[in-house]
Amino acid sequence: MTFRLVTGGSAAVFCSIFAQAALAEISPRDVWAYWQEYMTASGYEISASEQMSGDTLTISDITLTLPAPEDQVTMTVVIPSIALTGNSEGTVSAAFPSPMPMQVTIDATDAEVGSGEVVITHSGSSMLISGEPSNLTYTHASDETTVTLTNLTVEGEPVPPETLRFSVVLTGTSGTSQMTRTGMRSFDELFRAESLSYDFAFDDPDSDDQGQFSGELRGLNLTANGAMPLEMNANNMAAALEAGFNVAGTFAYDAGKSSMAGTGDGESFSASSASQGGTVSVAFDASQLAYDLTGNQTEIEITSQQLPFPISLEMAETALKLAMPVARSEEPQDFAFGLTLRDFVMSDMIWGMFDPAGTLPRDPATVSMDLTGKAKLDVDIMDPAATAALDGTQPPGELHAVTINDLLVSMIGAKLTGTGAFTFDNADMQTFPGMPRPEGFVELALTGANAVLDKLIQMGFVSDNDAMGARMMMGMFAVPGEGEDSLKSRIEINEQGQVLANGQRIR
Repeated sequence: MTFRLVTGGSAAVFCSIFAQAALAEISPRDVWAYWQEYMTASGYEISASEQMSGDTLTISDITLTLPAPEDQVTMTVVIPSIALTGNSEGTVSAAFPSPMPMQVTIDATDAEVGSGEVVITHSGSSMLISGEPSNLTYTHASDETTVTLTNLTVEGEPVPPETLRFSVVLTGTSGTSQMTRTGMRSFDELFRAESLSYDFAFDDPDSDDQGQFSGELRGLNLTANGAMPLEMNANNMAAALEAGFNVAGTFAYDAGKSSMAGTGDGESFSASSASQGGTVSVAFDASQLAYDLTGNQTEIEITSQQLPFPISLEMAETALKLAMPVARSEEPQDFAFGLTLRDFVMSDMIWGMFDPAGTLPRDPATVSMDLTGKAKLDVDIMDPAATAALDGTQPPGELHAVTINDLLVSMIGAKLTGTGAFTFDNADMQTFPGMPRPEGFVELALTGANAVLDKLIQMGFVSDNDAMGARMMMGMFAVPGEGEDSLKSRIEINEQGQVLANGQRIR
């Protein structure tokens, strides 16, 4: 049996409905009219029944349909009911039933892909909506919210409950969301939660594969802001970006832990991790897609039948930075890439596999890299039609420049640092066949290399002859540095395509 998970723009809809407060009067019908306008503008088809009783508007049998024409797939979500009650001070209270089962169906052109029921249960919940139709503020809170997936079918076949479970629990949530409509539809979000825990498990009846995954994050904070066009097709992100769609946000947590265990291909495995917090930042607009991730004091332990003992790792800091252009442009655009693994430590059992005598220094290792540059895209990578037209032999753009702002590799007693910068001539693909001709330099400094070679000889990993060859190569590309066991090198590529090492031509 094959399990398929389909996600889409519906997440943004539910986040805006269930988590979004100004001074003015607004009625239940104003709020419902805004929700309908917002969802219709986002590409959804909506139908529902309405009943007004006193100050309360009850909306029942809410059906949201989102077609994806290029995939010939349609997603339908049915929400049982929502109650909007007008208050004397001109605000509106929104109430959602608990439990609230939502039916989700994914249909292809000629068959049902799958369906399921997402059940939301909550306690101590409140949502107050204030402002005016063009400037709404939502203030919300909940003691506990649980989201569970049930009654799953795939290609018309029911999935037995014992073969799949999925649930998410949020505790102590609160926040505000302001939605402003002018020439664009802008939003400003603030969300907090004491904890978020998840539990997922599967047991494939057609094989021995099974697994359990669980975890918890504590002290969650989310801030986000952005804007979207008043009329936006969720299936055409390239057009939405051109019309001004943008979003930026940061998710932070104080501590986290996770665990997994299972069997795959007849072999069992388990893993666990813990950290003392981290952040995830995202920015997305017509000029770039950027991610910035960090983690603090991460601990990982892995057990597998293929390993003779558990693997234990620790890192004081992990970080990943990526920024790239997304739109076609006649001029080069900025990009960036950064990676940091700071104070990486392995357990003595791992060291003992290849260095039982403790010959190599076991100080924490660090690897970090910070690159920036410029590149030109020939296609809009958010346009499925444009990317589908690529034949796989032609790159989607051109590399024009790379700057090595920082390079650091420090481990087993040796340390390598470097900086540099290169430009690339895309009109010259012959000097260096298959790539644009580079021009620039990189400056490197290496300490402790000879000491490491001596230790590798002592351990029997490297022969005297091999070590001599390595030292001769270092002598060709490097000159003595300023301290003991220190080397430095400047590698240049000039406009003629010549490669020089410390002024000596080597190509």
